[in-house]
Amino acid sequence: MLLTLDEVVTRIDSEGLTVSQAQLIYFAEQQWVRALQEEGSWYFDEQDAARARLICELRQDMAINDEAVPLVLRLLDQVYALRGLLGDVQQVLRQLPAEERAEIEDKLRAALES
Repeated sequence: MLLTLDEVVTRIDSEGLTVSQAQLIYFAEQQWVRALQEEGSWYFDEQDAARARLICELRQDMAINDEAVPLVLRLLDQVYALRGLLGDVQQVLRQLPAEERAEIEDKLRAALES
């Protein structure tokens, strides 16, 4: 479901943060979010609305300036991608026989402790 500019502003404001329509458009123009512009109106999916909220939090609560926002977003995207990859690895490990799984887990523990 796509959300309008007004809906995203209302949602973010209701969570104790402050954002204007102009700021959300700026986020889209900077390609920090992938909002869709159609017939002069902006639309956001749930993921981009959440990302806009995160950007507001970074800027307001953590005092991250606009020059640093792309770097922080890129790093967070990498963290999320790594978490997904680790989830995939866990699924593969669960499918291994118990003896092989235990051996791999022991090696992982040893690597983390060094």
